[in-house]
Amino acid sequence: MTKRRLLTTASKRNIKEAFKSNLVFRTIDAAYKKQETQMTTLRFSPEEICVNCFIGFDQILKNRDNISEITNRMWYNTFCELIDDAQEASRGFETKELETATSCIIYSIIACMTASDDWEIIKHTETLMFQIAEHSELNSIVLPFDNNIESDFAEYIQRYISKGKYISDILDSPKSNVDPINPISTPRERTKTKEGVKKRLEFMKGYLPESEILIMTSSDFNTMLEAVEYLIENDVVKKQESKISTNLPIAHLRYTFYLVYTNEGKCVNRQLWLDFLGETFSQMQNNKDSLYNHFSDKPTDYDRFYKPKKKK
Repeated sequence: MTKRRLLTTASKRNIKEAFKSNLVFRTIDAAYKKQETQMTTLRFSPEEICVNCFIGFDQILKNRDNISEITNRMWYNTFCELIDDAQEASRGFETKELETATSCIIYSIIACMTASDDWEIIKHTETLMFQIAEHSELNSIVLPFDNNIESDFAEYIQRYISKGKYISDILDSPKSNVDPINPISTPRERTKTKEGVKKRLEFMKGYLPESEILIMTSSDFNTMLEAVEYLIENDVVKKQESKISTNLPIAHLRYTFYLVYTNEGKCVNRQLWLDFLGETFSQMQNNKDSLYNHFSDKPTDYDRFYKPKKKK
C-alpha cells in the first residue's frame, strides 16, 4: 500500500511533537522554512518533507538489492504520488510547488544515504542529484540543508540503520509515532530526569577542593538549574543575556555535563547539551570549539572536584 505523502493538520502536530528531537526533522525544519513560504498553495510543510524522507529512505534500506531500480524512478514516483494525494485531499497546488516539494524530499533522502557511511547506498546518490537538477535550481535545494545539518546527523542515521526499526512503518498510526533512536520522554520520565540531573549537579553548590572558594554563587546555581530544567522540559536552550560564572576549570565544567548527557540526560540530544554549555556559561564564550572536540575528555583530577566539601 502506498504511504500517505500529505498530512492532515492533526497529523502534522503529532509528527512535530514526536520528532522534535529527531536530527532529520530538526535539520529539515531549519532548512526549508523559506521553501515552505514559497509553497502557499500546496501548503507543504517540514513535517511532510520529514515523513516523505523516511518513506523513501526506509524503502532503500528494506530493498538493498533493488536500490538502483528504486532510485532511478524515485523523483518521478514521489512527484506523481504527491499529485495523487493532493487531488484526493482537495489540496491546491502549482506544478512548480510540487517540483520544489519533491526535490526537497529527495535531497533529504540523499543526505540520509550519504550519512549512512555505506558505499553500496552512497553510490546511488548521484542518480538522485541528477533528478533534482533536472527539475529544480540545485543550490536552492541543497544549500539550505547543508548549512543547517547538525553535527550528530551521521551518528543518528547510522544508529537508525543498525536499529532496524523503520519510522515509515508506524506513520499510519499517529498515536504510536515515535523516533526509535530518540523517543520523546513522558512528563513523568522528564521529571525523573530533572531530579537525577539536579542530584548530579549538587556538588556545584560547594567549594573548590582544599579551598574556601565557592564553585559558584547560589544565585548562579539556581539560574543554571532553571536553564537545565527548561532544556529538559522543552528541548530548547534558554537564552542567557547574563552568562553564568563558575570557578570550575573549563574541562571540568564540560565533563560534568558530558556525565549529565550520558547518564541522566539522554532524553536531550548531545548537540543541545553542547549548545546549552555554549549559551549558558561565560567561560565557554571563547572556548566553544573545545565543546565539540573534547566533550567526553575526563580531567585526571576530576573526582577531587566532583566531591568537594559542602557549604558551611
